[in-house]
Amino acid sequence: MSFVYMKILESRPERYDIGMGLLTLGSLTKIKRQIADHVHPGDRVLDLGCGTGTLAQMCIERGAQVTGVDANSGMLAVAKRNSPSANFLNISLSNLDEHLEDESFDIILSTLAFSELTRAERLHVLKQIKRTLKKGGKVLIGDEIIPENLLAKFFYYAFRLPMRLLTWIVTQNTTNAISNFDDDVRQAGMEIVNCQPFMLGMFILLEIKK
Repeated sequence: MSFVYMKILESRPERYDIGMGLLTLGSLTKIKRQIADHVHPGDRVLDLGCGTGTLAQMCIERGAQVTGVDANSGMLAVAKRNSPSANFLNISLSNLDEHLEDESFDIILSTLAFSELTRAERLHVLKQIKRTLKKGGKVLIGDEIIPENLLAKFFYYAFRLPMRLLTWIVTQNTTNAISNFDDDVRQAGMEIVNCQPFMLGMFILLEIKK
């Protein structure tokens, strides 16, 4: 995901969902719906990088108690309007250990948040996920990856490389699409039990258990 494009969207949170829907060709909405299908009444749910709260609200409509975490205060202002009964924390994902108790959530969710982290940050967050996940709970992560299929990889880089160059020129920074995420999950002491591809394998939905 282009860092520049993400920051433009985040500066206008009300347009974020429309923009992300276009950028992912509708895959993000499909991923969120499938994630929400795992939620049951009474579940305690943690939404990491909750954005505008659309997934949080889907989970609440299924009877869950939701805590949403996001470092962007503008996004959280919209999230509070979209999902007023959720509990939101305006903190970075790197600070979860300071705010969340051990084994306190049945389900932990994340969409398009891990691809904005470095590998070291991903490992730290995954370890915090394991710590805060209840025994028998599950983790559902929808995010951008570098596809393995050669044709899909060609289309990925044909789009990705120009955007990376533009990002670097403008910001001297870029994002990190997930590669070898299964290794990160294993290092954190968990395992991937299901993986579903979207958009020629450029996006995935992972189901993880500890």
